[in-house]
Amino acid sequence: MKNLYIITCLCLFFITNANSQTLSALQQQNARATGYAIVAARNPGRSFSVFMIKWDGINTLEDNANNQINPLWHAQAAVKGNFFDQTFVDNNFSTYSSVVISQSEFDTYKSTGSDWWIVCSFLPPFSNSGISTLENGNVGIGILSPKNKLDVKGTIHSQEVKVDMTGWSDFVFKKEYDLPTLEKVEKHIAEKGHLENIPSEKEVLENGINLGEMNAKLLQKIEELTLYIIQQENNNNKQSEEIDLLKKENQKFQSILERVVKLENQSK
Repeated sequence: MKNLYIITCLCLFFITNANSQTLSALQQQNARATGYAIVAARNPGRSFSVFMIKWDGINTLEDNANNQINPLWHAQAAVKGNFFDQTFVDNNFSTYSSVVISQSEFDTYKSTGSDWWIVCSFLPPFSNSGISTLENGNVGIGILSPKNKLDVKGTIHSQEVKVDMTGWSDFVFKKEYDLPTLEKVEKHIAEKGHLENIPSEKEVLENGINLGEMNAKLLQKIEELTLYIIQQENNNNKQSEEIDLLKKENQKFQSILERVVKLENQSK
């Protein structure tokens, strides 16, 4: 009977304590649970802590994290009550809540209410080191909205990369190939600042490079360079032959001159 009395008192205590929580405290508690789950899902295998702060109603999520806590903390997400485009006032987040995971998404829906809770951690802003898969089959690693079949934000380390090609650069060695003269190459470099058919620095910085296409273009230049070297070697060999011939002719002329000089000396 005594034990039953103690249990009853404890239950009344927890019920009274839960009821005594302020609306803001309930929001923070429920938003923290949601936010922690979101950050964990987006950063599998990583250790992190979360700190919940309320949006100041003016500044960006990242500014709030830096200023309300300190610059070491970064915004990861923001949690609100109700659906994204529904207004929410005095909502405790316990029945229905929505999460935005970027500043742009937040800017779209921030006007629906002021009781936004920001999920902060030591991870980089809006960190996403996990894998995102879209309905169209695009996969992103560290990228929320991949625009290609595989988008990776970071370094890829592998033992081998195979790229399928629709053509290769051996056309340079065909007889009908019009090898540019070195004068033409020099003129293009002087005018454009890069080799012909090779993207400029500006283009590469803006658009990146296509690995297979660039390898083919570089091989084309290597094969052209090989032909220039072969031409130079042939010219050198031809010049060497001409020089040897001139040396032999010069020796003949020298021998004839010596004989003439000798005959002149004998006739005196």
